Amino acid sequence: MKEKMTSKHEVVVAIDFGTTYSGYAFSTTSEYQKDPTKISANSAWIAASAGLLSLKCPTCILFDKDQKFVNFGYEAEDKYANLALDNMHHEYYFFKQFKMSLHKNKDLNRDTLIEDESGKSMKAKTVFASGIRFLKNHAEELINTRGMSFEEWEIRWVVTVPAIWSDAAKQFMREAAQKAEIMNDQLLIALEPEAASVCCRHLPDAKGSDIFMPGSKYMVLDLGGGTADINVHQVVEDGSLRELHKASGGAWGGTRVDASFIRLLCAIVGDDVMEAFRREHPADYIDLLREFEVKKRNVKETMESSVNFRLPLALTELFETKKKMTFREALADSTYSDDVTPIADKIRIKPNLIQGMFRDPLVHLEDHIRCILAKPEVRGTSTLLLVGGFSESPIVQETMKRKFPRVKIVVPAECGLAVLKGAVIFGHEPKNISARVAKFTYGIAISKPFIEGHHPIEKKKVTQNGVICTDVFHKYVECGESMDVDNSQTLSFSAAKGCSSNRVRVYRSTASDPMFVTDDGCCLLGEVILTRNTDLNLSQKIDVSLTFGGTECSVVANDSQSGESFRSKFDFLNA
Repeated sequence: MKEKMTSKHEVVVAIDFGTTYSGYAFSTTSEYQKDPTKISANSAWIAASAGLLSLKCPTCILFDKDQKFVNFGYEAEDKYANLALDNMHHEYYFFKQFKMSLHKNKDLNRDTLIEDESGKSMKAKTVFASGIRFLKNHAEELINTRGMSFEEWEIRWVVTVPAIWSDAAKQFMREAAQKAEIMNDQLLIALEPEAASVCCRHLPDAKGSDIFMPGSKYMVLDLGGGTADINVHQVVEDGSLRELHKASGGAWGGTRVDASFIRLLCAIVGDDVMEAFRREHPADYIDLLREFEVKKRNVKETMESSVNFRLPLALTELFETKKKMTFREALADSTYSDDVTPIADKIRIKPNLIQGMFRDPLVHLEDHIRCILAKPEVRGTSTLLLVGGFSESPIVQETMKRKFPRVKIVVPAECGLAVLKGAVIFGHEPKNISARVAKFTYGIAISKPFIEGHHPIEKKKVTQNGVICTDVFHKYVECGESMDVDNSQTLSFSAAKGCSSNRVRVYRSTASDPMFVTDDGCCLLGEVILTRNTDLNLSQKIDVSLTFGGTECSVVANDSQSGESFRSKFDFLNA
């Protein structure tokens, strides 16, 4: 292993803001130096209405009619349920499983709105920032109750994000964390599968294991509630990890199973009844999903017994009022009459039907894994490392073992906490990851002398300095290229004279070698905003260094003559 980083930070606190569940964990620098796996977390989040106890809480958040924060997690669910019982919930804003809105939104910006469970909208940044602030404050309170006290500058905060997220989504989470009063220079963004990989290498079972020997290759499958996030790593001689294939994946998490269950009920009672039930009886709807969450964790490939679910009385009464027939009659007329049996206030679902609810995400996952394993750069990958909450499912583990018999399947203990614990370790030692693979070709728009017969006429522009070709794509990094985390590319620009602010537009492309930023597959990624002090005697040449090997793109700008640094940043949310 590489030497541990020396840092002014006395404690690292990681926040795992998940699609379905969220939590935090921490360790002090002194604890990490003695034992990297000595990591503390909130021992139990409690759901009062269901008597549930867990190491994470649901990613649910409640605001009042004035959009003021009320609560987060189980307490938000329970409060909203109680308000609904008193028919006082209509003016409140209740958000649940909203993280995927950042991944799905291709036009994400600072003013993006997201809808709550009843269709009312709030600014996404306010919602995310409020959730992060709750977890931040909760962590600080727990640290204080354990007799420890730290100044803000002594705390390094780590926020996890899926590796498949866009640069705009990562910047959005950073700005949401800043809005939650986490100082920018105290914050690291960690990629979830990387954090899980780092965690697994420190587990007791990993010591002496050939999985983590220098030269070995393994695939990390981070299967969460919303996404399947996949990385392939190789262990380098110095003990750090090198990414071999760009992060990939899709929306193939555990919520796809939940959606299948809801679709089954919709097929029986109708979409209109199910939507009315969700809106008019949110407490019962929450209890229904909580029960399904518990039951689905025990589904196996080989199970022979049917699974019982309590059917909320409010749902059957609502159905009978709207449809003028009994639920039993509707079930008998449905395509599920042979596989779903009504018994008193319950329904019994046959094994084949409930197992089929897992088929959609698992088929997508299998196909994607096979595509990656066929790539030349990952040949020799001998292990699949399953982490994330969805990986705890027996049927997920059994399916992976059956579909990939020649590959070793490893599911670490408490795999649902691997990302969270790994993020703490990453916070202490970010250089655990030494190289990453570019997901796109990155470059900037520049102008070159126009060459007749070579450049298209529509790109020709006459200026006082000569005839130029505009919109030329200057490549920094090529798609699929391996990048050391500290490696940066530098290009010199001519700054506008007397101008305090200069903008350089950054583009990405799916092509390996685009000629122009207007080519198919190219899109504006964001801007590098360079702010200079015009009172200083600076030259007109600016050296701009862009780094794409970290978890986030970064930029450094200097005056080429004096070496004077001036402020610069990427703005992916204002492209």
